[in-house]
Amino acid sequence: MKKLLAPLFFILFFVISFAQTSAEPAPANTFDSEVLDAAIAAQMDKHGLPGVAVAVIEGDAVAYLKGYGTAGKRPMTPQTQMFIGSLSKSFTALAITQLADQDKIKLNDPVQNYIPWFEVADPSYSAKITINHLLHHSSGLSEGGYSVLLSPNATLEEATRSLAQARPTAPLGREFQYFNMGYDVLTYIIEIVTGERYADYLQNNILDPLDMTHTTADPAAVMDLSRSYTRLFGFAMPMRQPVRDYEIGAGYIVSTAEDMAKYAIAMKNKANGLISPEMYRLMMNPGLGAYGMGWHIVDNNSKIFHGGANETFATHVTIYPKADKAYVLLINEGYQMDHFISIDQLVKTVEAVVLGKTPPPVSQGWSVRWIGWGVGILVIVLIIIHIRNFYNLLNKWRQRASEWTPLKKVMDVAISFIIPTVILIVVFSQIKAFYGYRFNFIPTLLYSRLSLPDIFILMLVGTIPDYIQGFIKLTWVAMGKTKSE
Repeated sequence: MKKLLAPLFFILFFVISFAQTSAEPAPANTFDSEVLDAAIAAQMDKHGLPGVAVAVIEGDAVAYLKGYGTAGKRPMTPQTQMFIGSLSKSFTALAITQLADQDKIKLNDPVQNYIPWFEVADPSYSAKITINHLLHHSSGLSEGGYSVLLSPNATLEEATRSLAQARPTAPLGREFQYFNMGYDVLTYIIEIVTGERYADYLQNNILDPLDMTHTTADPAAVMDLSRSYTRLFGFAMPMRQPVRDYEIGAGYIVSTAEDMAKYAIAMKNKANGLISPEMYRLMMNPGLGAYGMGWHIVDNNSKIFHGGANETFATHVTIYPKADKAYVLLINEGYQMDHFISIDQLVKTVEAVVLGKTPPPVSQGWSVRWIGWGVGILVIVLIIIHIRNFYNLLNKWRQRASEWTPLKKVMDVAISFIIPTVILIVVFSQIKAFYGYRFNFIPTLLYSRLSLPDIFILMLVGTIPDYIQGFIKLTWVAMGKTKSE
């Protein structure tokens, strides 16, 4: 019997060993969902974030999917729709590469091959800017050279024609300058080449094949959009998300954490056959600024990511091809300081947990909530100071000024204009230094009303009352009401 069993055990051992070595090894589940839950909850509490939806991908499966907090009058879920901001650009780039695969577009063709009247402020650039330049943000154009304020209802054609006033701020093809309008032009080219609306093309050629049933490039058709928030003095404040019709392909696609997980899996797997392997390689080839076509690509292609920032939403998707993992984050608050502080901390926390590492302590880094409280206190203090100054102005200033020399009067009046002007110059010089080539005074000022409402209020409270006092003093001096009797 032993002689008979020995060969059987050998055969059984061989079969098991062969099955183990030939089977596709599944990636180890290295993240702890309980740690992830606790880390996200701690970050939300620290910053006062209203709602977060997360998806964690391992291999070709969604390993974790959950919503936290509120989407308004209902809980946040992985199926709750939110704007994904600039992650929309990756969909536009994917559509362009599909058309290139079909020889309907050549990536190195000048834009004028598809839009003959296309031009920018420098004629030497107009005929040379190519599809590739726009995809890689290397066209030499930037917000710094583009001051046009378009209506939110402007069409793609009107937006593209407005670039005739766009002044290049870098040599063509030599520098990375992130420029939203470049992707608006690409969106327009998709419509010209296909004869379809951008939203319809995406639906038929990307969203339906990936079974992204709650994603759309037609915001007007959205039925389950999360309530969206900005922030005022540290507190989440509901605000309706404005939509610029001409910028859907650059920043206004709507999706969910569940659908974006399907998208992340597809992009991790070379776009799941939506484009050819060669085209996928081109898409993920980091160019200037480590930017491919609609994706940031770093660490020798071991990390592919893109964020999205609307006025009231934030999104982040990161793919780790070599680790065979990915994650998706959608947040229903888009306050500008959140994008650079709380969202950054949340991204680092989730990334660490997903990769099986210890997340940074929640105490590390500033709290946007506390910063907002500080701004609120400063506004109250300034209001009290200005009330006192106005009281003194109306009741004592003319009498005191009547005893001054003309030079002292001029200096006192001038100070009321100089101080707020210096404040504005310092503030905007710092903003300009932060944004670099993306800074443009008027658009930045107007955008701050929505993206930083409390800082905008602080700026007004810190300057406007001084200007008003200055004009009152100047009027009294001019009318002779400060002369000694």
